[in-house]
Amino acid sequence: MGIIRGIRLLMILLICLTICCTEEQPYSPQDKPGKIVGLVKPKGTIVQIDLYQGIIIQTAFTDSSGYFELDSVTAGTYNLEFSSKNYGRHVLNEVIVYPGQVTTIPDIHLKPYPEQISTITPANGVQNFPLTAPIQIQFSTLMNYQSVENSFFLVPEVNGRFVWEIISGNSKLSFYPVDQYISNLSYVIILTTDAKTIYGDSLSIDLVSNFKTEGVKITTTIPENEATFISPQSAIYVYFNSKMDRQSVEQNFSISPIKMGNFRWFDSRRFSFQPGAYFASNTEYTITIGAEARDIYNNFLTGNKTFSFETEPLRITYSYPANGATSISRSNPISITFNTFVNQETAQNAFSLIPPVEGWNFQWSDLTRFQYVGSAKLLSNTFYIVTIDTTCSDAWGNLLPTNYSFTFKTGN
Repeated sequence: MGIIRGIRLLMILLICLTICCTEEQPYSPQDKPGKIVGLVKPKGTIVQIDLYQGIIIQTAFTDSSGYFELDSVTAGTYNLEFSSKNYGRHVLNEVIVYPGQVTTIPDIHLKPYPEQISTITPANGVQNFPLTAPIQIQFSTLMNYQSVENSFFLVPEVNGRFVWEIISGNSKLSFYPVDQYISNLSYVIILTTDAKTIYGDSLSIDLVSNFKTEGVKITTTIPENEATFISPQSAIYVYFNSKMDRQSVEQNFSISPIKMGNFRWFDSRRFSFQPGAYFASNTEYTITIGAEARDIYNNFLTGNKTFSFETEPLRITYSYPANGATSISRSNPISITFNTFVNQETAQNAFSLIPPVEGWNFQWSDLTRFQYVGSAKLLSNTFYIVTIDTTCSDAWGNLLPTNYSFTFKTGN
């Protein structure tokens, strides 16, 4: 009976453990993968389909009818790129996959390339193409440069320059805009059959491809978003991808806590904000550029853009004499420099010199630095200890985090 009872208890325990494990990891419909299906024309052409989010996640190929499937795709937003030999690449952006559902994309029509062309960048249908990036055409033979340049058109027209290279024995053309493309605008690339190889052969068909440029955005901020230990003496730098309407940017610029300052533009894409006074120490600042900021083509920033940074704590950046120095002149002043504006009264009250000296006082150059000096001389051949304690604060009430001390020895 004891053995049977023990077996029953063991079975009950196993059942309980199974239930507990199941409750800790419940099934969620959101975890179920989805699928992408579609049709690529012309049928009978083997087309490679790459699914990617920055990197390629999965690859599939069409069957003889042009049909393809991408199975077991985690819910999310993806880009698809279609490519086939002798056909132009095609990109489909922002394909959304829902949990457990099938996403059917519109039919894709690949355009044939002339036999003399291997690839073109950007691929047909690309969106968010960078505003200063080159258009590149890789040929499968050596081309007559002048005939190609005369046959190349961009609609709307863009002033640019051509750069030629020889890659693996074949010609490669890069077209760089002199200034930039217009933001958030569709362009058509055309290379007509007047383009010729060095052997006099013409393209069999016109090359036609289209792309759309990216919208107005901020490419770089200094400091970077969520940066820490930033010097209170820093300026703020903002870089855009497009030439901006300067007045609209300045009117939509704000900083919290509020800080007055001046704008300095290096060109129409880059500016700095120079605060009229140093930032407070140990403080988080948030910068916002509102969505009403626009470029010179009257395209607006895509939503409010915000970044923040935190300044370093109050600290002493320079002191004289150097810590441990010897043979210091008995008439030399003691110098202290801070990383931001300080409260003079708290700085002077936090200062101590051991042994003390009579008749010395504080002389301030500005709110970041002072000298402790007097007409009387320090004692000869004596060790001195200078301390600024943690009651010292900046102009905004932020305290020195630790005592700052250094020693020196006078000469004879």
